[in-house]
Amino acid sequence: MRLLVFLLLLFTLAHLAVAQTSTIALTIEGIQNTNGKIQIGLYNQKSDFGSYDKVFIGVVATPLLNKITYTFKDIPDGTYAIATWHDTNDNKKIDKNYFGIPTEKYGFSLNKYGTFGPPDFEDVSFKIGNAENVKLTIRLK
Repeated sequence: MRLLVFLLLLFTLAHLAVAQTSTIALTIEGIQNTNGKIQIGLYNQKSDFGSYDKVFIGVVATPLLNKITYTFKDIPDGTYAIATWHDTNDNKKIDKNYFGIPTEKYGFSLNKYGTFGPPDFEDVSFKIGNAENVKLTIRLK
């Protein structure tokens, strides 16, 4: 009997210790052609935001006309931001003109954009927790 009670207690504690995870269902709209790839970066650190090689999760998707969808699964509770762009020439960098203005379509979570450069992490970040399912739409600019 003690063994049974011990096992039930152990099972209950193990169940509580398992981290709850969430999903982020992302739709990217405003895709104008099927050239190249859609680059998507999910960031969980302010200091990493916008760095192609420092993403929490990076996704490369095949563009479809108008929109694509992607679901991030098993995302731990926390604060996140998404940056995405249509890498039309598939060179893994966002191309810019002489003045530093992007020549490829791009977007950020919450559809916020910076005035002179990319927005700050705080401006485009969102919190998830308690195994929720978040739906976001980003419109490429």
